[in-house]
Amino acid sequence: MAGSGYNAVSAPTAKTGARTAVSFGLGTAFVAVLTMAFRLDIPATKGYFNLGDAAIFICALLMGPAAGAFAGGVGSAIADVVGYPVFAPGTLAVKGIEGFLAGALYERMRKGGSRKTSVAIAGILLALGAAISLAVSALGSEMAIALGYPFAQFSIVGVVGLELWAILVTVFGLALAYVALRKGEPSSATIACAVAGLEMVAGYFAYEHLLLALGILPGIVPIAEVFPNLAQALIGTAVAVPSVGQVLKARKP
Repeated sequence: MAGSGYNAVSAPTAKTGARTAVSFGLGTAFVAVLTMAFRLDIPATKGYFNLGDAAIFICALLMGPAAGAFAGGVGSAIADVVGYPVFAPGTLAVKGIEGFLAGALYERMRKGGSRKTSVAIAGILLALGAAISLAVSALGSEMAIALGYPFAQFSIVGVVGLELWAILVTVFGLALAYVALRKGEPSSATIACAVAGLEMVAGYFAYEHLLLALGILPGIVPIAEVFPNLAQALIGTAVAVPSVGQVLKARKP
């Protein structure tokens, strides 16, 4: 009898564990593939702009902070190992924290986030965006664009100046601030992703300074990647929030 009781309890647990493992695996693959599918190389930092943050946010919002952390950290690190191994350790931590923050903040705000909190966070985001714009006002960045990395045979090398990044960040920033000030699910998701994205920007800035200080990547300019990373976070949020909204609508009976 004791044995049958154990089996009765363990069977649902095993099924739940299997579902969790499958979800984590699919999320990790999703993040890795989207990160590698499109990239903008940034010679000044030896890093690159990508669309992986959208996948991280989608996983975090739909599956929770644990899945967001695992898929974000491991999936992004896998993408780095293929072509940017020096960034893989930092990516594992920075993107893992980003996924966890997005999922955890979203869950908390859905349960009891206030409108005043939304307004305050939106104001902070705009202030930080303005400060970052001033900090990099003298910079332009050379970019090498590759599609379908690491299998792409097509690439373009050119210069992306401050003006383009400023316009991109301003447009997406204002759009996200508008959504954040509204009530409902999109507001919670937008704020959660935006805050998590700022952690990613700050995290890579700190990690690149560490690489510079240790002499691993001498001559890199960490601040040159701040604007591209900010744009990456904003675009990821703009893609993830409506995508998750459609999925949640489809789930409703």
